Amino acid sequence: MVDQPYRVLVVEDDPDVAFYTRTVLEKRGCIVTVISDPTLARAALATFEPDVVITDIEMPGLTGLDLLDQIRAERPGTPVVVMTAHLSLDYAVAALRSQADEFLTKPVSSVDLNSVVTRLAEESRRARAALPPREVVPATGAHPDDVGQSPSTQTSRS
Repeated sequence: MVDQPYRVLVVEDDPDVAFYTRTVLEKRGCIVTVISDPTLARAALATFEPDVVITDIEMPGLTGLDLLDQIRAERPGTPVVVMTAHLSLDYAVAALRSQADEFLTKPVSSVDLNSVVTRLAEESRRARAALPPREVVPATGAHPDDVGQSPSTQTSRS
């Protein structure tokens, strides 16, 4: 089901990890956008429309778990992978409570990264394909050119 390359948004403040993640996924054929400032991730979600989001947990300004909560509130069907170098039971439980789709510890192998992204992107695309098509509903009501054109308005103007 790889008609088009997977679109992956990576939110990672560590430039080395961001570079590694981008390189691994681009070699796989993915289109990758990297955001180092998590406060800009919501805007990137809207313009890039990723199949999968990968986020670090510990970042300045906004944690990956806070970002995950925002994504779940605004785009509940978008798969989110949480990565951290600081493996702790608290982080794992918090990620699961926030409905992370995957929890990976750094350093993550290229095999694991590709496997997780492929699985989640495929699941996401299948779920979107199963949704009914969006229906465009024409606006109802008066057109601005029609205002003041009714017979009663015309009579009252005379």
